[in-house]
Amino acid sequence: MFRINNVVVLIDPAEDNQSALKKAQIITTTVNGKLTLFASGYNSTLANHSNVNPENSEKAKAAFLQRIRANLEEKADTIRQEGLSIECVAVWDKHPSQAIIKYLETNSVDLVIKNTHHQNVMQRTFFSHTDWDLIRYSPAPLLLTKNQAWKGQLTVTAAVDPVNNHDKPKTLDAEILSAGLFLSEKLDTKLHILHVYDPTPMLIYLDQPVLDTSDVSEEIRKEHLSALNELVSQHPIDPDHVHLECGSPTTVIPDHLYQHDSSIVVMGAVSRQGLDRLLVGHTAERMLDRISADILVVKMHAEDTETPK
Repeated sequence: MFRINNVVVLIDPAEDNQSALKKAQIITTTVNGKLTLFASGYNSTLANHSNVNPENSEKAKAAFLQRIRANLEEKADTIRQEGLSIECVAVWDKHPSQAIIKYLETNSVDLVIKNTHHQNVMQRTFFSHTDWDLIRYSPAPLLLTKNQAWKGQLTVTAAVDPVNNHDKPKTLDAEILSAGLFLSEKLDTKLHILHVYDPTPMLIYLDQPVLDTSDVSEEIRKEHLSALNELVSQHPIDPDHVHLECGSPTTVIPDHLYQHDSSIVVMGAVSRQGLDRLLVGHTAERMLDRISADILVVKMHAEDTETPK
């Protein structure tokens, strides 16, 4: 069952992290949890001075990290005034994604939050190498935030795929629903459930002059509707908030989220799968960059989870 107690915000000292910090503060305050601000740093000059006394080299690295930690403490002090318990962690690592993943593997963390950059003019979100590494390899759920603030009553949309169970663990949709229900309760939001299916591949192969594809289309729709209703039947979800849509998920999901003014979309990932199959039932890269809502990626703990190279 999805729960949040310990929250980590990945801070990039060179970027504006206010959106991620504010949303982390809201979530952590609501659940009465613990917040950690995490940053990594690396300086090639300090790392490559082989002729420097090792003790002096370590002192220089420590001073470098202390400046990063001081920056974190400055951000934390503002939030501490609200009564939150906050820890600041700064580590030496050339790769931010590897640094945070190492931390997650040795600490109990329920949610990682990181800011991303959505360009309203281009209607695109630009994901960094670190973002993609976290989507692929983070063992904890990941909330990728955009710059828009959470105002008024929010809308959370859980994107599920209850038919294509051969592509994922059967429990993934249940975990997505659990996350959506948890957020809707704690943040007092509206919860919508969305399932998008694309019958095109089946209809292409069956498109023969003597075959009435409208009957096949209706059979496919009924199959997906039945699976969706079965999935949500055990939960107190408003039937008017359960949506079955037909079309390409890469187009329909972002459009649906925009039309319904969704603040957060909950999606699922299986860590061991490749990028194109990372978000179950959808093609990740072609869809994620079009989503303007904050994205919560719920993870399944596959035994053969890879680590970034």
